[in-house]
Amino acid sequence: MFPAISTVIARLTPDPATQQRVFAINFTAQNAALGVGTVLGAAVANVHHPGSFQALFLANAASCLIFAAVLTFLPTLRTAPAKKERRASYRDVLAHSGLRLALVASLIVAFTGYPAFDSGLPAYASVEAHVSARIVALSLTVNTALIVLAQLFVLRRVRRARRSSALAVSGLILAVSWAVFGLAALPVAATGRIAFVFGFTVLFGLGETVLAPTVGPLVNRLTDDRLRGRANSLAALSQSLAFIVCPALATGFIAAGAAAVWIGLLCAGCLGTIAVGARLRRALTSDQDYVTEAPATESEPVAAVRDE
Repeated sequence: MFPAISTVIARLTPDPATQQRVFAINFTAQNAALGVGTVLGAAVANVHHPGSFQALFLANAASCLIFAAVLTFLPTLRTAPAKKERRASYRDVLAHSGLRLALVASLIVAFTGYPAFDSGLPAYASVEAHVSARIVALSLTVNTALIVLAQLFVLRRVRRARRSSALAVSGLILAVSWAVFGLAALPVAATGRIAFVFGFTVLFGLGETVLAPTVGPLVNRLTDDRLRGRANSLAALSQSLAFIVCPALATGFIAAGAAAVWIGLLCAGCLGTIAVGARLRRALTSDQDYVTEAPATESEPVAAVRDE
């Protein structure tokens, strides 16, 4: 579903500036929906009444049917292939050096981003920081609220910057956020540990607002209609792998008494995102790197990547 949605968004918004805005708004809407869904779930679910969970599951099923019905109102995006045009393959996607770098960035971001946050926050905060489940839940709410409130504000700043620079900035913010989270295990007062947990979720949410209008639009900018679906599928595969592996990594390191090593690896991965951003800056043309028109003083990089 997610690579298909990304592909549809890219096809419906060929203008780079509009496409970036829509990716950002889509991310904001998803987080707003998560917040609303959490509130509704908390209001309806009752562990003493199994029927309350059945009602939620049926409501989810109905929402999926509504989603399918809405899709019928989308314009037809299928285009007839050119005569004798060779069928696209994943090898064609990986043959594009700039696109390869963007996919590497999406892989690193997946393993240091939300999948690690989703499993690592409750595990580390409860076992290492010794904060209550209520604090963990509240910190998740703070993260979601910050994304909803700050995304469009951050977008106005990101759209004037290079995509490669925005990627590097997001890596720096996420690295700092994980380091702050690591401090929550220090033997300080409970209020201090809680402050570190909240500081982590706020910084992490800020990093997500920089990533949302950067990675997805960059992947779609470096491909064409023939390869776009496969490129988005590879980017989504990174997220799927991370959601499988990250829970095992987080709980494994914490159970082995090596939580600090886990935090260190996450910080190192975020620094890897910065390195990829620096490499992309040299590899992309100004037209690819900027969402809007590049400043007149900017010159083309030596190792420019051709569109395919």
